[in-house]
Amino acid sequence: MTTPVRLTPIDITNKRFRRGLRGYRPSDVDEFLAEVGSDYEAVVVENARLREQVAQMQQELERYRAIEEALKEALVLAQRTADELRANAHREAEVLRAQAELQARQQLEQQMKAIEDLRAHRQRFAIELRAALSGMLEMVERYLSVPLPGPSIPDAENQEQSQQSEPEFTHADPAT
Repeated sequence: MTTPVRLTPIDITNKRFRRGLRGYRPSDVDEFLAEVGSDYEAVVVENARLREQVAQMQQELERYRAIEEALKEALVLAQRTADELRANAHREAEVLRAQAELQARQQLEQQMKAIEDLRAHRQRFAIELRAALSGMLEMVERYLSVPLPGPSIPDAENQEQSQQSEPEFTHADPAT
């Protein structure tokens, strides 16, 4: 298939018609052809300008599409990053909570052990104190049960000598 040959403004302007017997007036035809050629040239120039403008707009559209695609990818990446950060923060919070619970349990166990140690120490101390007090009480009771040496019949002379030679001891009975 052959492509049709397009007319150019010069073709229109330079077109010459053969003269016939009753044809059109040549000056009118020439004037009309000049006018059509001029208008056709303006249309061709406008068409070229518009094609160039369409090509520029297509390039700009492609650039905007590329920017749009990059923005979509950036948004998806930002969403993924935000999701990962959120998940990591939750994991870290869970780990910290578990560590805090473990530490609290360990401290509680240590405190409970310390309390038990103090109770055992107090009980040993009470037992030792009871034993010591019991021993001292026995010693006091033995001391009190031993009779004091002295004359069995006091006569006046001996009593005066005893009072002068022996110092006087006072004895307080805890039972009285």
